Amino acid sequence: MTVPHLSDLAGAAGFILVALWPWLSARRALLAGQGASAAAFALHYMLIGAGTGAALSGLSVLQVATAWPDDRPRWCRAVYIATVPLLAVLAASTWAGWPSACAAVGMILATAARWCRSALLLRALFLLAGACWVAHDLLTGSTFGLLADLLCMAGLVYGALRDRRAPAAA
Repeated sequence: MTVPHLSDLAGAAGFILVALWPWLSARRALLAGQGASAAAFALHYMLIGAGTGAALSGLSVLQVATAWPDDRPRWCRAVYIATVPLLAVLAASTWAGWPSACAAVGMILATAARWCRSALLLRALFLLAGACWVAHDLLTGSTFGLLADLLCMAGLVYGALRDRRAPAAA
């Protein structure tokens, strides 16, 4: 019997979390699930040597924390806005060509998504971000990332369709 690598365990945990969070309805539930899966994938990417993916997934956790409050105090806005230049610094300092470019564009779209107050717009922007992360995962050889992103995208589409359906007339 072989013992799974820690990278596989982190990837599997991330996959399970990604399998769950897009199906949720409330904005905060979507953010909490997204933050937990980002933390798991930060560890996974770090362990497989995908530095930009790891750094930007870690930055996602900070963004989720600052996007959490509904009233968005000034300090939250300031910290969140500060993550944008930090995103550029992290991508540049871990640059590895196309995988880094895909992760950076995906993170830019996810950054916009996390600040949305609308669950529908949050889902749409995460769907676009997911396409970028699929490319990153293909380029870095992250099977867990690829499967998680494809599943997440399917869940986002389903959730958006489910939430947009008008209740049946009585």
